[in-house]
Amino acid sequence: MKVVWQLLPALVLAGCAATPAPVVAPPPPAPPPPGLQRLIGQDAAAVTRLLGPASLDRTEGPARQLQFVRPVCVLDVYLYPATPGGVPHVRTAAARKPDGSRIDPGACLSLIVPGR
Repeated sequence: MKVVWQLLPALVLAGCAATPAPVVAPPPPAPPPPGLQRLIGQDAAAVTRLLGPASLDRTEGPARQLQFVRPVCVLDVYLYPATPGGVPHVRTAAARKPDGSRIDPGACLSLIVPGR
C-alpha cells in the first residue's frame, strides 16, 4: 500500500500532461465593413483628400484618430501602423449623429462624400 501512495503523485501529474494544441492558421482579414471600402487601409493623407481637413487630429501612442464633424454626422477614423514605427493606416471607424445617437460609419461616410 505504501508503494501506491508513493506513486500516486506521479500518476496524478501524468494525467495532467498537456497535449499540444493543433496549429491553426489565423483567419484571413475580414472585409471592410459596408461603405468603408474607401477608407480602410488608407493613410491620413488619403483620408483628408477624401474628407477634407479633420476637425480633430489626435495621437495616442501608435494610434491616430481623425475626427470629421459635419452637420449630418460625426465620423471618427482610427489609424494604426501595421508594424511598430510604420505609417498608420485606417483600421476602423465609428460614427454618430449630432444628437449622439448611433449611425453606421459607412452610412455616415456616404452622407459626407456622396458623389466622390
